[in-house]
Amino acid sequence: MEVGNVPYNRYFYEMNALNNIAEFKASPGIQEKLSSFGVTKTFHEGDVILNENAYIRAIPIVTSGSIRVLRTEEDGREILLYYIRPGESCIMSFLGGIHQDTSKVRAVA
Repeated sequence: MEVGNVPYNRYFYEMNALNNIAEFKASPGIQEKLSSFGVTKTFHEGDVILNENAYIRAIPIVTSGSIRVLRTEEDGREILLYYIRPGESCIMSFLGGIHQDTSKVRAVA
């Protein structure tokens, strides 16, 4: 997958990458905290970032590329719910993390 000529996805926080996202430019304080407490991870196309029923241990902020969020139906069909793009996060991860619940979706780079 190439999104914006980037052949891989970046997951989480990287100070230089956050500077390229308009929503973070206006808030150096948030950039500093994310840089201090966040972890930068790189995934390649097709890498599974989170499986259904796994405990949620992180909230992603995509800095480049995209993440597909899918749900598997009882009959085995996969349903694409949405994409997470640069500057965005995953509401399902956020809610699951707050409630210390397992994931109801799968996230794929």
